[in-house]
Amino acid sequence: MDLKSYTLKELETYLRPLFSDAEYRVPLSPLRLDSYLRNPRAEAADPVLFELLQEGELLAYRTLLPDCFFDRDGFPYRFAWLSGNWVRPDKRRQGLSTRLLEMAEEHWQGRLMYTNYAPDSKALYDHTGRFRVIANREGKRFYLRSATEELLGKRLGSGKLLHFADQVVNQLREGSIEKFRLREQDSCMVKRIPDFDESYSEIVNTIQKESLFRRDSHIFNWALENPWVTQESSPALQYQFSYQARRFENILYHFSCKDTGKEGLAWLVLHNRVLSVPYFFAEENHLLPCMAGTILRIMIDEDCTHATLRNQALIESFKPFRSIFLSVRKMPQLIFAHEKLQDLLPEKTVIHDGDGDVMFTG
Repeated sequence: MDLKSYTLKELETYLRPLFSDAEYRVPLSPLRLDSYLRNPRAEAADPVLFELLQEGELLAYRTLLPDCFFDRDGFPYRFAWLSGNWVRPDKRRQGLSTRLLEMAEEHWQGRLMYTNYAPDSKALYDHTGRFRVIANREGKRFYLRSATEELLGKRLGSGKLLHFADQVVNQLREGSIEKFRLREQDSCMVKRIPDFDESYSEIVNTIQKESLFRRDSHIFNWALENPWVTQESSPALQYQFSYQARRFENILYHFSCKDTGKEGLAWLVLHNRVLSVPYFFAEENHLLPCMAGTILRIMIDEDCTHATLRNQALIESFKPFRSIFLSVRKMPQLIFAHEKLQDLLPEKTVIHDGDGDVMFTG
């Protein structure tokens, strides 16, 4: 078996020709490749792809996303997110993922983190004993509409019956949902914005100054311009992770309090019928009810089934609306860092829902 690694500089020359071969399993989609190449925090020599091949056939791969965090002294420290892992089904449980992980550890000298993990990947990381939890963020998933057909249809094989049940439940609830949508909201001014231009840089930088990763307007706009998901039809491609959706949209809102002029920003991602909030900023608590109400109206207008939130202030602001939801369940987020980073990480850190690679996919 051959182990190969590719730096960011080598990536485009290697991958572009493969996208025209519908038979070849590619480790990165064209969208994700474009994002990697434009990453403001990456360097040309960064190793970002590791592959294991046998007689030219791809058996397994691992992808990494370069980033930086700010250490205990406030200095940027470069590392990479473990962002994608695949092994051919007939070659699983043979140690291939372990070999690729060890290769990534060697090339990055252990400067690795991960989140948004699959259970099999977490089992691999746990087995090494070299990763520690640096953030355990309590979150909640708010279910607005019934969607058992989408969630359970394939597993139970009873899609038509579940579709009918969803229709009945949602029709019964539509009246109460519509009443909420029509409520007046006058505590703040709300404006949808296309991106985080210079006029919003100061508030972004102010609220991000305590963040572990301190992603500024430049980083945000790179992510907005280079998502990993599209709703446009694309050529057939053998790619393990989904990169096409029926709907995919980044939604940005600016809020300002009429009395004090204090500001807030909310970055939402609509992925099919699911809403997430990668980044959420409020300069004062008076803005929170208005911001929460706006997010709920978007859920209603866009026919969302549920939203996952981990910002505690936003979760608290959703409590007055509890009666409009079918159910609410816990949905925590864990972030892990390699043991070699432990002495560099600040004792207290601010983490946002979009940290990691979550802001690219929702």
